[in-house]
Amino acid sequence: MDSGQTPTFEYIQTEQALTNLLERLQESQTITLDTEADSFHHYYPKVCLIQGTVGPLNFILDPLANIGLDGFFNILSQKDLILHDAGYDLRMLKADFNFEPKGQVFDTMLAARLLGLEKVGLSALLADFLGVQVQKKNQRADWSKRPLPDELLRYAIIDTYYLPALADLLAGKLENLNRTQWHQQSCAWSVRAALHSKNSTNHKNEELWRISGVSRLKSREMAFFRELWRWREKEAQKANVPPFRVMYSKQMLAISEWAAAQKNPLSKELTRLPRNCRGQRLTALKKALEKAYLMPQDQWPTQKKPDSSRQPAYEQQVQIEKLRNRVAQIGASVNLPPQFIAPKATLASIVLRKLNTLEKLLDSDLLSPWQAELLAGAIEEIFGEKTG
Repeated sequence: MDSGQTPTFEYIQTEQALTNLLERLQESQTITLDTEADSFHHYYPKVCLIQGTVGPLNFILDPLANIGLDGFFNILSQKDLILHDAGYDLRMLKADFNFEPKGQVFDTMLAARLLGLEKVGLSALLADFLGVQVQKKNQRADWSKRPLPDELLRYAIIDTYYLPALADLLAGKLENLNRTQWHQQSCAWSVRAALHSKNSTNHKNEELWRISGVSRLKSREMAFFRELWRWREKEAQKANVPPFRVMYSKQMLAISEWAAAQKNPLSKELTRLPRNCRGQRLTALKKALEKAYLMPQDQWPTQKKPDSSRQPAYEQQVQIEKLRNRVAQIGASVNLPPQFIAPKATLASIVLRKLNTLEKLLDSDLLSPWQAELLAGAIEEIFGEKTG
């Protein structure tokens, strides 16, 4: 396939163009789909483009145009879909348009994983299977800008244009390995998880500030970091930018450690701040530091203590380790990474909840059916063993 080929497409920005598109979508049972969002540029991300391929038709739908999309999503919900890494796109479409697919979903990334491939990114798969070289330099473009340059529109349609051919090749290889049903089950499980995922931007959770790196801080340092995190969230919301564009987490960690080491950080001049940290934003930052500095010690946060009720006893720890070893053996036998069959946290949950039969595993919804079936023998064996 010619890697230099630029597919033609229809750019849908008017009601009439959308009406014409819907008539053509009705004729096909399968639609290849992709989206572009602006999460790299805004605090509240939104879907900015919806790309699709149906037979010879390639289209880019502009959801930011003043057009009604109910008809489009009504039709889309009845179709079978081909996507790469479907979970992300479906979470975004669910959040913005309450979209839920009722047909089958073919996820090319999950197909690649079930084939035991190491590189499952779309660019790598297109290169390996179709000889297509796709440049990903525009991944972090601001897709909310209008008008979008032709270069970005051409870039956006590439993924769905080549995806049907890739899906056909992957489907054939899955069939040869008798893993078609595994893939269907994995896709169904992934779709269900995406549609019922909790909103990670729920800022009512008071523990969201405990990000990676915080656990190494001392209690007083955590007091400074918590106030800095709250300051950054407010500034990011106010400016409608991702929090990292206000200040990187590693900078906040460094400031927290520095401030806690000073007798009075308010008397010191803050250095190495981002260039955008000035004026009202800088004033708010200093107030956050002042609040932490004046905070009584009994209000400082402390390290989170593990939930002792969920900590495995010695016998359970033995069972978890044995189960990990058995999963590694199973993975080697089917040429799949152990983490893809069952992550460590899932194995711990299986032991803690004593899911010692296939029926219990399936009812738990921790695993897709093929994963549960692969583990069933090992589960029954390990729970039946005596330890000590």
